[in-house]
Amino acid sequence: MLIAILGICFLSAKSQTLMPGEMIAGKIAQKMKDTLILTSGQKDQIYTVNMQLAIAKNNVRQQYSNMDSIRVRIQRLENSRDSLYHPVLTENQFLLYQQNKRNLVNNN
Repeated sequence: MLIAILGICFLSAKSQTLMPGEMIAGKIAQKMKDTLILTSGQKDQIYTVNMQLAIAKNNVRQQYSNMDSIRVRIQRLENSRDSLYHPVLTENQFLLYQQNKRNLVNNN
């Protein structure tokens, strides 16, 4: 019982030290694992892709002060997401991902 409580406290403390990009990358990877039935290796690769995007977006925010420039460059990064996911996913997983994304965008 004590070990379980210590484990929960450790995990709670660890999650509080995560940066926003890490938290978002982890949530996206877990959601995709659940909905697309990813392997652990695929989940790790998706997490890495999302961390790379988060770092790139933070770099854009640091390099530019003009909001229009920031918006355009971040949108370019977001537009690259599918092409970064594609090599990680099987063809069926990628098609399902695209369908889920369309449904989310269209609020279906």
